[in-house]
Amino acid sequence: MSLRDLKRERTRQSIVDTAFRLFAERGFDGVTVAEIAAAAEVGTRTLHRYFASKEELVFPEDDDLRADLTRLLAERPAGEHPETTLAVVIGPLIDRFGGEQLTTARTRDALIADSPALRARDLAKQAAVEQLIEQHLARQLGVALDSDVRPALWAKIGIACFFSAYRVWLAQGGDLADHLAAARAALADSVARHP
Repeated sequence: MSLRDLKRERTRQSIVDTAFRLFAERGFDGVTVAEIAAAAEVGTRTLHRYFASKEELVFPEDDDLRADLTRLLAERPAGEHPETTLAVVIGPLIDRFGGEQLTTARTRDALIADSPALRARDLAKQAAVEQLIEQHLARQLGVALDSDVRPALWAKIGIACFFSAYRVWLAQGGDLADHLAAARAALADSVARHP
């Protein structure tokens, strides 16, 4: 990483950290973009070079996460079973959620719960990830989305397992990967018991 890129990344992270600190203190609606910029010691134009809106500050990893997911999905072989694909691609993504990020994740969750605009943005983000997985699985299986339920079904299952595990992780802490493994095991057990 070049010195310039390193400086840009530091500035971006400073903006995000400052925004989360202010949001935690005063709530999402209680903080303006100008206040975040001033506290981060950047101009509002600089802040907007990194984030187009205040809502994006709550989801700073969104673009990187989708890019990583796209890359991981593209690496999977054609004809692979969707369950295997999901298990392989979700693992590296949850590595982003280390114990040191639990406080930030809990702050984000509280902000989302308190703001209709953020709830809508969070649902749109989840839908975009689900659609990305669904489209990949359709290509991988060689089927059309409007004539085969499997891509949509497996995408929904993958997202449901992740967010079920994520909810438990937010409440209890621990290792998100372990919670995800427990969610997948519970699903498999439920399916095996009810043929």
